[in-house]
Amino acid sequence: MLKFWSHKYTLQPLTSLGALAEGKVRSGALLKIQWPDQKIGYADLHPWPELGDAELDAQLAAISKGHLSHLVEQSIWLARKDAMIRSGGKNAFQGLAKVKNHFLITDFTRVEDLTIEEIKKQGFTTVKVKVGRRLEDEAKWVEKFLRMHQLGVRLDFNSKATPDSFERFVNSINPALRPRIEYAEDPFAYDPETWAAANQLLPLALDQEYDRVQWDKLKAPLPFKVVVIKPARQDMKKAVDHANKFGLKMVITSALDHPVGIAHALLCAGELKKFYPNQLLDCGCLSQRSYKANDFSTSMIVQGSYLVEIPGTGIGFDHLFDKTTWTAL
Repeated sequence: MLKFWSHKYTLQPLTSLGALAEGKVRSGALLKIQWPDQKIGYADLHPWPELGDAELDAQLAAISKGHLSHLVEQSIWLARKDAMIRSGGKNAFQGLAKVKNHFLITDFTRVEDLTIEEIKKQGFTTVKVKVGRRLEDEAKWVEKFLRMHQLGVRLDFNSKATPDSFERFVNSINPALRPRIEYAEDPFAYDPETWAAANQLLPLALDQEYDRVQWDKLKAPLPFKVVVIKPARQDMKKAVDHANKFGLKMVITSALDHPVGIAHALLCAGELKKFYPNQLLDCGCLSQRSYKANDFSTSMIVQGSYLVEIPGTGIGFDHLFDKTTWTAL
């Protein structure tokens, strides 16, 4: 029987987090899990009620009753990975394949040219921009960005456009600049026909619309080119199997969650990089920069577009876990 402990936390966004969430404080909980073999591992539980997740308190109360949400099941799976490495006294990131990351822009109105010049110096070659709130203004900003900066761009619409508004967005951008848009993520609610048409305008990436896809009925050519995988939210094996079956590129990202969740995303990305070096694109495992710094985020050793180390055993953070106050569930 598993034993659970939790520690609630809050994260303070530095800007709006995109079309799905403004700059409100976000809540989650770290989980400490012990197995019958006495191994202990750690993971993050960060619900997004905006995506239909049950609220944090409801999920924690359910754990104490033996009812596990899909998010909790993913947390258990990730914590077990941590426990196995941690019990051997090893660090999960030593010898792990290095994974390059994009730079995340959650609010284009808060980005200055000096910031972009700095990230280019740090070695970033791709930025991911959250759009979907003011499409006309965002399209103008994207075109200006593409003219001024030789960086690849990923656009995340969070399903907030429509087929018509997405087409207007794309057509408003100079055709000569569009090839530098690597993909458009979740332009609108998934539908094979409308996505197939949109995929002719820009390559599409599948993220939060993943569960709407009837994978067993898909046929080539697919209406998207990339699958974005969040280990905190998705069955990794199934997602990777889908990508391999249909020849999709993959991107591993955090769920805009706690640094513990980011660490697990990085571990999964590094493991995939070893086996699928040509399928795995730049990932999204530097999202700790979206929030006010805390003891966990400042423990992460970052070099440019790479998160290179988190000291400790397993996914790291040993000294912080040791001084955390845990509540038994």
